[in-house]
Amino acid sequence: MAAPRQSPSGSEPDFSPDEFARTIERVSRMAVDYLRDLPQRPAFRRPPDDLTDRLCNAPLPVEGESADRILADIGADIIPYSLGIGHPRWWGFVRGSASPMGIAADLLATTMNSNCAGSAQVATHLELTVLRWLAELVGYTPQAGGLLMSGGSAANFVALSAMRERQLPGSRAEGMQGRGDRPLVYASGEVHSCITRAVEFLGLGTNALRWVPVDGERRMDVGALEQMISDDRRAGATPVCIVATAGTVNTGAVDPLAEIGEVARREGLWFHVDGAYGAVGAALPELADRYSGLAEADSLVVDPHKWLYVPYEAGAVLVRDPSDLHAAFATRAEYLEVGDEDYFNGPVWFHERGPQLSRGFRALKVWAVMRHIGLESYRELWRRDLATAGELRRLAGSHDRIELFPSTDLSVSCFRYVPRHSDASEFNRRLLDRVHRDGRLFVSGTTLDDEFFLRACIINFRSTPDDARVAIDTVVELGEAMEGEA
Repeated sequence: MAAPRQSPSGSEPDFSPDEFARTIERVSRMAVDYLRDLPQRPAFRRPPDDLTDRLCNAPLPVEGESADRILADIGADIIPYSLGIGHPRWWGFVRGSASPMGIAADLLATTMNSNCAGSAQVATHLELTVLRWLAELVGYTPQAGGLLMSGGSAANFVALSAMRERQLPGSRAEGMQGRGDRPLVYASGEVHSCITRAVEFLGLGTNALRWVPVDGERRMDVGALEQMISDDRRAGATPVCIVATAGTVNTGAVDPLAEIGEVARREGLWFHVDGAYGAVGAALPELADRYSGLAEADSLVVDPHKWLYVPYEAGAVLVRDPSDLHAAFATRAEYLEVGDEDYFNGPVWFHERGPQLSRGFRALKVWAVMRHIGLESYRELWRRDLATAGELRRLAGSHDRIELFPSTDLSVSCFRYVPRHSDASEFNRRLLDRVHRDGRLFVSGTTLDDEFFLRACIINFRSTPDDARVAIDTVVELGEAMEGEA
């Protein structure tokens, strides 16, 4: 038997078993050190200009380098400047902390290097299981079909692609150009920006989006929705879809899903729910009433890499009738054809349900994390996130230098420092930059009713209510320092 090839200088891509073991052991130590030190590190640390210049201007490698050298550079130049997601006070945007179980499973998925287009491979069956679990978790129909995507943006695009083919038959073959109708999609101004991109990508055009007003709690105004649909029909347009949100990115509001679904059924429109962030809240008994009607959606998006604590990337789209996905995406290619009775043929070919042919084994980490945490522990973790958000709001509301935006349904809190002698929006834009430079926490910002606020979205199993006090104290300290500099 030939001796295993060695790759001390990177000249051969393969590793001997011993060399691979040493490399993985070193990577494991680096990962352990990273997670151990994460709470003490800045929530975000920008890489210095000289480092980014060196990385961006690095020449194409001509001679291979050793694994030790590469890992040393990762440890020195990459890990110290990671984005910081998972830090106990990383609350920016909608980015969940990653379960270590998912990190481990992801390494094994990468090791197997499966292409999960479909077939009889075990990954296909695991993805079907994960999709069924997600549907059950949020109370959606178990007959739904779907697939895992990179995240909510891609998943919403797939859902609306299915909508277009169902509501506008022939649009896939004929395209949208030259159609006599004016298809319209209804969404509130609080909807995620990816809905706009999806409508554009599908050839409907930005002007096909009809922005429905929101009520005082920033939920879609159903009365306004009904009036807009009626007016648009009289004007000769063709309403085709309503997009509701279960957990808006700005404030965490859950639209009145049951009422919106009723309008959609009565008007013959596709009912889509973007629950990328908040749909899992349906699994909390104390929040379940807010999600009444979700089960009636024609399509639903849930992102495991948000509030299920799965590492990036993992989004999911579920469609009530899986044939709608097939109608929107299936193509024929001779080199991909597999007979029904062939040994390699499996229960589904996911590349016929979405835009990707080459697909990574995302299901393994979702499956592993959901098994490792379990529903009851998930509920306790979600309650802790909600309690941390509630404590943040309580502290903000009780401080005379902090203005709190009215709370909504989930774990988003919007607040801002109230300066004594300057415009609050302009001041808080500068304060947000100061918070990022300080490093004790990371929040993002948003504009509500034309006013700028700091925004914390807490979907982080490392966060506790004690972190809320650190956050408010930090914002006040930095705000007062800025006022003192004026």
